[in-house]
Amino acid sequence: SVAKRFSKPFNPLLAETFELVREDKGYACIGEQVSHHPPITCLHAEHEKWTFWQEYRMDSKFRPHYFKVIPTGSVHFRVRHTNDHYSWQKPATTIHNIILGSLWNDQEGTVTVTNHNTGEKASLFFTPYKTSKNFTKIKGEVYDKDGKVTIQIKGDWSSNYKYKHVDSETWTDVWTLPAQILEDNKKYYGFSTFSLQLNEPVENTAPTDSRHRPDQRFLENGKVDEAAAEKLRLEELQRGRRKTATNSQPQWFSLREDPDTGEAYHTYHGGYWASKIAQDFSQSPDIF
Repeated sequence: SVAKRFSKPFNPLLAETFELVREDKGYACIGEQVSHHPPITCLHAEHEKWTFWQEYRMDSKFRPHYFKVIPTGSVHFRVRHTNDHYSWQKPATTIHNIILGSLWNDQEGTVTVTNHNTGEKASLFFTPYKTSKNFTKIKGEVYDKDGKVTIQIKGDWSSNYKYKHVDSETWTDVWTLPAQILEDNKKYYGFSTFSLQLNEPVENTAPTDSRHRPDQRFLENGKVDEAAAEKLRLEELQRGRRKTATNSQPQWFSLREDPDTGEAYHTYHGGYWASKIAQDFSQSPDIF
């Protein structure tokens, strides 16, 4: 999703939310900016077959020729019928030539995916550009609970990956980047058709939903000066709330400890969808 997208996104305001309901895919998710300093974004998604959640935190390095983002929060996925709980951390992303030259990016590091129910693990290695011209290549292995390799993985993080069992010579495709996404990137400033649709107005969302951001809406409508003025106004409002500690507690997420990893993180405590059905967001702050 980041292979051709280099533009700086809008910084979420504290307590800003975003909901996404995909009836065609059978899932719904809710996200919230739960901390401004340090910036922490939380996401919770549910499907009848699985639950996904993550707390996105990061460290960063800014140098004259590049900007590096190092995610420090964890990603979690639970399969409902088996209760298999997987967790991992994302690789580091570096954007190069931020001052001069053509922008490009790479991923680096080893991602370890752990199944906390069975003890199985998978290790994916993202090749750094400093060590190889083929820096988009990935390779990895899946281990059973005793540490024995059972599956091999290879591919390219920007276009495809596949796997095979160690006792087989047949590679099976898992994912291939649809050609249409590359065409959309060229036409829509690095966005896919899916990502472009995310800012479309949706009825009955919370007043804190990103779609209500006036600066974002002005910019999408081509009103650059109005967008800049609104951005400054929203930032001043946020500074004022921070000085008075107004709306400092998350609305839909609470800090807890994960029983499998022992990690402290913000988890969804419920209530959003009930509030949406009742159209009662009286507890939501006025951030716009």
